[in-house]
Amino acid sequence: MLPRKKRDDEEMDITPMIDITFLLLIFFVVASKMDPTQIGSIPEADNALAISAKDSAVIFIKPGAGEDAIVERLDGTEFSRDEATQASEIVEYVTSELEKSQGRNKNHVMIMGDKDVKVGQVTRVQKIIGDSFEDIESTYVAVKEQ
Repeated sequence: MLPRKKRDDEEMDITPMIDITFLLLIFFVVASKMDPTQIGSIPEADNALAISAKDSAVIFIKPGAGEDAIVERLDGTEFSRDEATQASEIVEYVTSELEKSQGRNKNHVMIMGDKDVKVGQVTRVQKIIGDSFEDIESTYVAVKEQ
């Protein structure tokens, strides 16, 4: 038999440390929340394009209890709190607003949100409108001037 080669005392096996590093990396990737639209607030605008509410289908979004938001029509009446029902009501409302504007060129939607409304709520309403109306030129998000 050959004598066993002794390791140098200075040499260290780092394989277990690499394993732990990858396990921690995998844990944080799996456990982290990857939807940036659900966090944060609506940013303030420095410059904006002036859009008339008369020429838009206007939807108001106010903060509700917890993470919920209250979505209202221009006349102040609330849409349903149930998201599926609310989506169909928003589509009906925007459709009726666009049909009212036969003489004017009303072909966009204005979403007016309170500064305390989460970005995810505004994005949800924008998605409902974008998915339902392909011919709408643009959706504007109104911001409060300082």
